[in-house]
Amino acid sequence: MRNYTSLIVVGVIAGFLLITSLVLFDIETIEGNEYGVKETWSEGVLDEILMPKTYILFPGFSQKIFHYDASSRIFVMNDLAEDVEYGSGRKRDSYMVQSTEGQDMRISLNVRWRIDPAKLLDLHRTVRENIEEKVLRPELMRVVKDEATLRTAIEAYSGAGLVQLQSDIFARLSDPANELGKRGVLVENFVIETIGLDPEYVGEIKARQVAIQREMRAREETKAALAEAEKVKAEAQAEYEKALVEGLRDKDVGILQAEKAAEQEVLSAEAAKKQVVLAAEAQAQQVVLAAEAQAKQVEFAAEADKKRAVLAAEGEKEAGELKAQAIIAIGRAEAEATELNLRAYTAAGPDAFVQIEVAKYMAEAFKNIDGYLPQDMKVNLLSESFLDAVKQVVRPNAAPAR
Repeated sequence: MRNYTSLIVVGVIAGFLLITSLVLFDIETIEGNEYGVKETWSEGVLDEILMPKTYILFPGFSQKIFHYDASSRIFVMNDLAEDVEYGSGRKRDSYMVQSTEGQDMRISLNVRWRIDPAKLLDLHRTVRENIEEKVLRPELMRVVKDEATLRTAIEAYSGAGLVQLQSDIFARLSDPANELGKRGVLVENFVIETIGLDPEYVGEIKARQVAIQREMRAREETKAALAEAEKVKAEAQAEYEKALVEGLRDKDVGILQAEKAAEQEVLSAEAAKKQVVLAAEAQAQQVVLAAEAQAKQVEFAAEADKKRAVLAAEGEKEAGELKAQAIIAIGRAEAEATELNLRAYTAAGPDAFVQIEVAKYMAEAFKNIDGYLPQDMKVNLLSESFLDAVKQVVRPNAAPAR
């Protein structure tokens, strides 16, 4: 019973607290595609962006949260009378500008943009509400006017001129250094839907375009005819060049073949020349070797003959010397015998007799010697001292005659 009572008391207290919180506190949720900026009575705008979640506020402290769409949005300026799925249309809301030649151009356009979270607090303090009308539209109109009035109507109306105009406007709107970037508006895309011109001027443009198209067609046809002619010419030129190349190729092949044949002939001639030179050199070397061998044989034979002659001369010399010595010895013996005989008979002039006999025998002994004499004899048959020589033989110690 006590437990049941306790549960009832707890439930009553919880219900009281819940009712009190609902009365005393505010609960506010920042959605997933939003940013939040909080203001208080005491602190003003807080320097912190609130991210998506649920926040509890105390009403007694004068707290308030402002919601800002964080997703991309489309801003439209056109002449559509009804809403379109990507943005709200405004009737007669397209932007009227003039071209360089004074033609009215009604431009329908749209811009995709979003808030820069880094500049959200500045936007909240300076603009807070209706950012499209206060920030985006004025800057968009200024940039479109600046760029459109630099072109003629026909340049901006269609084609490459329209594409270039759209590109130049988008480049300026998306530049972070431009006014929108500084204020916290990020332009993600810009599109020119249409450019409306005066119907009469459009007729003139169309007529001009038709004339231009006809002229272009005529030019294209002329170009096509010229291209066909050039093609035929090119084909003929190609055939000619092909034939020329083939002829030059055949000529080059013939020249190469002739050069190779001439080169081969030169090589063959050089090889034959080398063979002849080598054979001549070998033959000459054989002749030189044979001549050298013959010269050596002659030299050897001459040496042998010389040695034989020397040996023969020396032998003959020695034989002559021996013969001369024998004759002298015989003559001396006979002279001495005669001297002894003379002395024995004591006859006058024995010395003269002996000298005459010695001289006779010496002359007989030396007449076939051919100049070879004993080493201890000084005899010269043609000299006046021949008798002195004879006396030296007879009497070795006698003084020579003066």
